[in-house]
This record gives sequence, C-alpha cells and structure tokens, in this order.
Amino acid sequence: MAIIFVPGIKGTKLVDTYPTNFKVRWSLEDMVVGNIFEDTLDFELKEGLYDVEDTHLFREWELINYAYKRIVERLRKWITPQLYTFPYDWRKPIDFNAKRLHAFIEHVQGKLKANGKESTVSFFTHSMGGLVLRSALGLRKPKPFEGIGRIAFIAPPFRGSCGIPKVLIAGERNGWFSNEEDFRKLARSFPSIYQMIPWFEKAAVAAKDGRELDLFDIGNWQQNVAQGKNFRKEFLINAEAFLKGSDANQGGSSDAPILSDTELRRHADQIAVILSVGYDTCYQIPVDTENAINRNWFDFKNQRQDKNGDQRVHLKSAAIQGITLAAYDGTASHGVVCRDSKIIKSVFRWLEGKKLLKMKARTPRHSIKRRSKTYFEPWDGKESSLSQHIVKV
Repeated sequence: MAIIFVPGIKGTKLVDTYPTNFKVRWSLEDMVVGNIFEDTLDFELKEGLYDVEDTHLFREWELINYAYKRIVERLRKWITPQLYTFPYDWRKPIDFNAKRLHAFIEHVQGKLKANGKESTVSFFTHSMGGLVLRSALGLRKPKPFEGIGRIAFIAPPFRGSCGIPKVLIAGERNGWFSNEEDFRKLARSFPSIYQMIPWFEKAAVAAKDGRELDLFDIGNWQQNVAQGKNFRKEFLINAEAFLKGSDANQGGSSDAPILSDTELRRHADQIAVILSVGYDTCYQIPVDTENAINRNWFDFKNQRQDKNGDQRVHLKSAAIQGITLAAYDGTASHGVVCRDSKIIKSVFRWLEGKKLLKMKARTPRHSIKRRSKTYFEPWDGKESSLSQHIVKV
C-alpha cells in the first residue's frame, strides 16, 4: 500500500530559485525567530499567483521537519516505506495546488504499476492539506475514489477558521513574520487565506440581534477593509465557489471545487476526521453592523470561544455528518498536532484498516483488563452530539 501525505499551510519550506544556489527563504527558523536581514514582503503575490519582484522566483521545497518528520518516519516504519510527501506553495490558490496533487497521484500510481505493485493509494492530511485533497479528488471524475484506499484528515478546516478574518483585518504576530502590518498585507495577497474564511453556522453574527452574516459577501466586511486597496474581492467570491460549488451565491468561479460532503458520505467507511480539542478556540465573531464610524466592526475582543477545538480549527468546521469523527482532549495543539503520539497512532490504526479506539485514560477504578473496547462512530450531524466524539486522553 502506498500513502501520500499532504501538509498544512506554512508546512512547506519555500525556496527562492532565482539565485543559482537556490536560497531557502521559508523555514522553521524563520517561523520561530524571523530573519532580520530579509524583507518579509518578498513573499507577497501578484494576482494570487506570481511573485511581485523580478529577482525572486519562489517554489515549494521540503516539509517543515519539526512539524512532520516524526509522523512520516513512524508511518514509513509501521505501515509502508512507500509513503510519499506532497510539498506545495501554500500561498497560492488551493485549487491550483489540487491540480498538481491530482497529477502527483496519477504519477505515484503509474510508478507503482510500472514496478508491478498494488496501485491503491491512501492519504493523511494536516490542516489546509485536507482541502487540497478534497479538491484533487473532485478532479478525479467520474469516480473520485477509484484506486483510493483510506483517508485520515487531521484538523481539517473544512468550513474555515474564525482566526482567518482577524488575519485579514488586523494581521497576526506569532513569530512567522516580522510584524502585524506586514503579515496583514501578505495574507491579503494569498488566495489560500480567503479559502479558509469561516462558513459554518453562525461563525459571524450581528452583535445586536444575532443575525448570521455571510462572510463571502463583501458587504458584511469591516468597511475600512472592504474599501482598502489590498483586500481582494475576487479572491473572496472565488473562495465561496471553491468551497460551495454550485451552491455559491456571490458569482465567483473555481475550476476545482472541493468534493462535496455528499460524495464523501458515499465512501464514509474509508474516511476519518481526527482533531485535538481542549484549547480555547473561537467559534463565533460578533460584528457591530450599526457602527456609524466604521460599519461592520469585527469585535475580536468579545469573540466567543470554547474548548471544542485546537486553537485554530473548531469541531464545527472539521466535522462532517456521516463521517467518523475522533476528537482527543489532551493531545497537542494545531500547529504541532502531527508530533503527538496519540494522533500518530490513531492515523496508523485508521490507515491499517482498523477502527479508532474511543478509550479514556486509565484511572485507579479500572481493573487490569478493560471489560470492552469502544470505537468512534460517524457524526450524526447534530451540534449537541459533538461532545460524544470527544475523549480525554
């Protein structure tokens, strides 16, 4: 069995291929301490695809080892050495990278066949990588799961993240770039960021009456942002088309929309969603729609959060009705979840064709042998039942 791993946003090093000696410009060191000798705005994109400066030509290089080396090496040892990784330029549209993944899947299957080996391919993904895979599967018409084995989606923001509007409006400082102002400008030039705008039920509401706001409608965005020169309306409406397909309302377009929930449910026995919880995670942003000075002020100070997420992705975003959902309270947070032993073992079990164990941590009241084992089941689609898919580890 072959496996392909698709990493998350910022999980791939970027290298500048303009110099003859190819210079790595995005790495773990840059994520942690930054680089005071280089201009972070070099990463800015034009039209969502092209490096702005003539003297830079960035492309994907290798995975961020700190985040992913442990899970990749363990699964290569436990399951198969035929575990391939798919680095990609996470700044660009997800559908752009999905086309490349689609071609890569065919290449891997061709390689296996040429060597006289079984050509079925399984997958595990992290974060935005889940959207890349869903888009790539949508390109495999008319049988998206032909030649596909099992899939483990780790912390997938299928319906976005409430942290994304803050990145686009106010910027974010967490060691990845030099300051909030730079990152805000960069983020607005990355189509992939818009493709993770939250769209689960009541992710954004009018502060006065609780009315749900559609964040793919630019009329619901903070006025100074919507009218700003760096905010890209076309990225916004195309993101809706990418995520919702024919159900999109704003008139955007995508030539590789994600595979629908309905189609995933047809292959539910092959798919599992795995998430860490227990971290304060935003699930609702109140918006002051009646602010006379700056209409639609996003009130991040009073955003609502609970522990049903991993700091970035909430269960409301990751869960799909009819798909096995496993949430672990006590595992690592979003960015380093793939280093967590419990998560690695769960991915291993699923890709091996087994069910995911739903077992709480042992206490003094447990005997030497447990009476029985229980397993995570598909989610029934009711918000009230999400807690039943959480186990303390």
